[in-house]
Amino acid sequence: MRIIEGFLFFLAGLFFHWLLATRLSFGGISPHVLLLATLGAAAWSGPVGGQLLGFSWGLCLDAVSGHVFGANALGFTLAAYCVGQLRRQMDVASPPSQAVVAAAAVPLYTVFYGLVGQVFEHRFLWPGWTPFLFDPIFTALLAPFVFKAARRLEKQ
Repeated sequence: MRIIEGFLFFLAGLFFHWLLATRLSFGGISPHVLLLATLGAAAWSGPVGGQLLGFSWGLCLDAVSGHVFGANALGFTLAAYCVGQLRRQMDVASPPSQAVVAAAAVPLYTVFYGLVGQVFEHRFLWPGWTPFLFDPIFTALLAPFVFKAARRLEKQ
């Protein structure tokens, strides 16, 4: 039963990422749903569970993007590893700390993605200042809900 629920969580993450990134984005600003779900999975199930989901979501994103294949998968995997290792030192149960983790992870992920583009495409993959400054805010607002969904999945 946990396998089916995990697969449904995976599909729900893809669906909500697509919905928020394509249909409900304003001026290119949208929350990073898959990064949040990866962080939530790593916070509740540990680094291995978060890395598995993050790598899978990253490959799905890389398959439909026109940039460096594997950059999203590597970025999500590294984010899951860091949060999974630090989950014992930080409080991931309270919504304010979840929002802080999410708000800190988004700019780090954006810079990492840009640097990978610089290495392999010889240009920095920069989304612009508006998404760079406002995506962390929207991601932080969504963080408690996604972390709660990840925790519910882990409890069952």
